[in-house]
Amino acid sequence: MNNSFKTALVSFALAAAATTAVAQDSKSIAIATIVEVPALTETRDGILAALADRGYVEGENLTVDYQNANGNMPTQQQIAKKFVGDAPDVIIPITTPTSQAMAAATKDIPIVFATVTDPIKASLITQYEKPGANVTGVSDAAPIAAQLDMFEEIVPGLSKIGFIYNPGLDNALATLGWIKEEGEKRGITVVESPAPTTNEVILATKKLIGEVDAIYVPNDTTIVAALEAIVKIGQDVDMPIFTGETGGVERGALASVGLDYVAVGRVAGDMAADILEGKSVSEIDAVIAYNVVDHFKVVVNLGAAERMAVKIPESVMSRATQIIE
Repeated sequence: MNNSFKTALVSFALAAAATTAVAQDSKSIAIATIVEVPALTETRDGILAALADRGYVEGENLTVDYQNANGNMPTQQQIAKKFVGDAPDVIIPITTPTSQAMAAATKDIPIVFATVTDPIKASLITQYEKPGANVTGVSDAAPIAAQLDMFEEIVPGLSKIGFIYNPGLDNALATLGWIKEEGEKRGITVVESPAPTTNEVILATKKLIGEVDAIYVPNDTTIVAALEAIVKIGQDVDMPIFTGETGGVERGALASVGLDYVAVGRVAGDMAADILEGKSVSEIDAVIAYNVVDHFKVVVNLGAAERMAVKIPESVMSRATQIIE
């Protein structure tokens, strides 16, 4: 056997060993969402960025199966069955209905949820600290206290705030409870105006005219779908319209304080990386994002302020992270 042939054999053996090692070290995750909107795609991007920072890079040593149910719950359930059959190392569902579908489909594969408003009310976990079982994750509950602080700056003397919501959605009910609790501390009364369907949103909004000083639109898919109609009413009657998610400000609402969803995704991504490194999912505390991220978005819409006859004070403008003209 000549030296060249020996060298070739050694090189082949080393390459094969390296390929085997990579294959053995390779991990897989499955990410799903019920719909694609900016906050949710930003969450996914944050998840992948955090995993990459921890050494798990898609296309190198990480396989990622990303699925979007396009708003269809039966499709979401089929995706859950697919994921269980594929048996990834971690399933990362984005949104409450997606997380519920995944949790119902498996009690064995680790699940790290992201952007779930109230995971306890959604029956995903029973407690935040060491939740046990196979589920943990990140709540994207709105930073209600910070929001009300800003609303009071913009609307001096704010004493009544309208709350339009779908009473059939767990996340909306959770937000209603939190804003009532925070409002009571400040002497602010929350006036409820339920709208079980998008077609009822305009009527629910009009019922609040003359009854409140401002209106709050929570992260409620039923209500947010008609946000432009709510904004138009606010403009017509000089009523400030605030939203629970900063994306609503770009659609015409006055202002909001909200989460950076890339940062929310990074928290979930770090949890997934912990699991890939061998930590038990049952030992990883679930968290509320506003308690662990280090900054909020503050978004104001100057055009909306003019159309709603509101002046945004300098104290708010000076800390705005985005100003829409």
